[in-house]
Formats: sequence, C-alpha cells, structure tokens
Amino acid sequence: LPPAGLKGLGEAARLLADAVQQRQRLVIVADYDCDGATACAVMLRGLRQLGAAPAQLGYVVPDRAVHGYGLTPAIVDLALAQRPDLLVTVDNGIASVAGVAHARAQGLKVLVTDHHLPALVDGEVVLPRADAIVNPNQPGCGFESKALAGVGVAFYVLLGLRAELRSRGALPEPEPRLDGLLDLVALGTVADVVRLDANNRRLVAQGLKRMRAGRGQPGVMALFSAAKRDASQAQGFDLGFALGPRINAAGRLADMTLGIETLTTDDPVRALELATQLDAINRERREIEGGMRDLAEAKLDALVDALQGALPPAVALFDADFHEGVVGIVASRIKDRVH
Repeated sequence: LPPAGLKGLGEAARLLADAVQQRQRLVIVADYDCDGATACAVMLRGLRQLGAAPAQLGYVVPDRAVHGYGLTPAIVDLALAQRPDLLVTVDNGIASVAGVAHARAQGLKVLVTDHHLPALVDGEVVLPRADAIVNPNQPGCGFESKALAGVGVAFYVLLGLRAELRSRGALPEPEPRLDGLLDLVALGTVADVVRLDANNRRLVAQGLKRMRAGRGQPGVMALFSAAKRDASQAQGFDLGFALGPRINAAGRLADMTLGIETLTTDDPVRALELATQLDAINRERREIEGGMRDLAEAKLDALVDALQGALPPAVALFDADFHEGVVGIVASRIKDRVH
C-alpha cells in the first residue's frame, strides 16, 4: 500500500527532514520486545541512509522492571541525558499522554510512531499532544492495513521522509534504497504476531527473500547461525520461533540494548558475538520458564482439586518468585490448558 494513506505522515516527514537537515539530535525511544527492537534498528539505519550523521542519532529503551512500558516521564528524563531536540517513539507512545507532556515541557519535540490502540478515558479517545503522530489505529486514519506492526509503521515513516527529502532536493546521492531494511521489517512483523493481511504478507515475503539470498543485516544472519537455522531456507517459522525469541529474551531477562546492538552493527564478527550472547540468554529464559510452568501447573492442579474440577470463568495464579519477564509466556501456556 502507498504511504500517502497514513494520517500524520506528512507532518512526521517534515519534522524529521528539518531535524536531519538542521543537524538536530534525534533520540529513538524503543520498546523492549522484538517489534520494538527491529523498529529501532530500522529507524536508526534508515535515518543514516537518508542523511543523518551518526552523531545526531541515539536511542533509549526502557527496562521493563524499572521504567514500565512506553514513553513514561522517567524515560524522558533518561533520554534528556543525550541532549535530544526530537524524541521519536517506535512501537509505543500512542497512550503516553503524561510522557509526551513531560517531554514538551522540557522543550523537546515529539514524534509518535506506533500501532497500538490509543488510550480511553471515560470512553473517549485521548491522544498525546505530540508534534506528529503516525499510527494506522489512530482516529481518522484511512490507511487500509490496520495490522501494521510497529516496525512496519517505522518503515513507512522512512518512506515518507525519503519523499519529503526528495521534494526538497536534499536526498543523498545515489538515492537511498530502503528495501534493504525489509529483513528487519519481516522479523518484527512475524515476532509481534500481528495479522498477516495482504500488506504485511508482502512485507514479510520480501524480507524473507532477502534473507534467503544472504542479503540480510549482519545481525539477522548471525541469529540464524546462533539458532542453527539455514538462512537460505528462511521461513516465517524461523522468525517466529528461532530469531524472535532470541531477541525477546534480551528484553525479558537482560537489557534490550543487546538486541538492538545486534541488529544495528555492520560488523559480522561482532554480530555473531552478540547473537551468541542472545542465544545463551534465551536458553536461560527457557529454563526459568520451565520451572515457572511446573510451579504454575502445580498451583492449578491444587485449585482444580479444591474446586472438584469446576474451575471459575477466570483463573489468577500468583507466586512471589514468578519472573516478571517470563510470566506472560507461562500465562499463555495456562490459558491454552484451561481456555
């Protein structure tokens, strides 16, 4: 689908083009899952291709146990240490009303790129007062694919930026090709389990095609090696069950900075070192998950016995030792068992 249908894309493109041309400092505010990490990598790589100097670009990513989710006031304060002029959220921000207000109060401009639903207050949609918002699920957006992942939105924003810079006669020569980012778009899209509608299916298919041809980012190709998968036979299954979990493991147990660094390095040797670390963290995640699942199953069995098999419509299981980064996976397993 053409980018023009995305509400707010023109404002976002002009905001970014001004920042690139005026050598302003841009800080990407990422999320701690695979979609957020790939969206951050797409934005950093794409902005560099479109003329931003490396010194202009930085990023922050929340620690799920410390900062919570999204562009919180605490994350704004963390970003302030990098002296930004413009904050760009990827895969978050549409519900960050307080965080955007805090950033604007500090004199920062804010571009929100997201795919989640906006906040509701007393049944009314409340949007953050950002300088621009690009989200197919915001009110009034006529873009046909509401299933875009956060990384897909980031990719479209870069397409809009390229068109804006072209209209200004300010594109680097030769004109940058952004299709080289589609392996990252494919990985984040599949890992986020968004619906593979026609548009997402095309994006994923093109990304897989690049992987099979050995033209993925060094970090993506290194993840195939670490997972002992054959990139030349890449399928959606590999992205959802081999590469995605290894990126996600960093956000669950460690720091998603490790995942983002894997996806942004151009050094194949460094990429393999980082991918190997992610593989080790993912093995640890599986061990923790196994122990938590056994504990949760035992609690559930005790509940079934106590209620003589008549479970209520909803079940809540708690243990103080459940790991915050893994509990969602275990909850999903319990849901599969008791529906």
